[in-house]
Amino acid sequence: MSDVHVTVVGHVGQDPVLYTAESGTRWTSIRVASTRRVRDARTGEWGDGPTMWFTVRAFGDRATNLTGSVHRGTPVVVTGRLAYEEYEVRKEERGADGELVEVRTPRQAMVVENASVAVDVSRGVAQYTRTVHTDVVPNGAPQAFGRPERDRWETPGESAAPAGEADEDEEPAGEESTTDVREPALV
Repeated sequence: MSDVHVTVVGHVGQDPVLYTAESGTRWTSIRVASTRRVRDARTGEWGDGPTMWFTVRAFGDRATNLTGSVHRGTPVVVTGRLAYEEYEVRKEERGADGELVEVRTPRQAMVVENASVAVDVSRGVAQYTRTVHTDVVPNGAPQAFGRPERDRWETPGESAAPAGEADEDEEPAGEESTTDVREPALV
């Protein structure tokens, strides 16, 4: 069976929270609302149609980046694999006789898995910050591995730094590396 991939344009309905599974995998799940604009055939006026809600799941670095990039109300464009889930919500309610009774309500959800989420720049300005992959060293300080790629092409022998300025990846002699795990994009 083939996977169905979708693109959803909408707004984030809740602030993302980063979780860590027992296996060490980081993940997050957010809800995204997508409301279609519809035209009333009788009046010719535009209005909001029904709102569709999607659960969006991201894992690993995507989850970490998502929690630092969006919040409730952020306009987003989401792409990923579409899945359908059925589940049950259980809650206790007081019956007519005052006794607590467990009520089970079946629910369904459209889930976008392995999602890539981008801020919708047709609705505002977004800033990009490249993630530097890190690993924790024994003393607890993050340690960056590898040299990040440049955002623009360089000709052989040309440095990206203007003349007289140090390359941003070179550390001054005698100073320890910083614990900042994000690096601003070059323009």
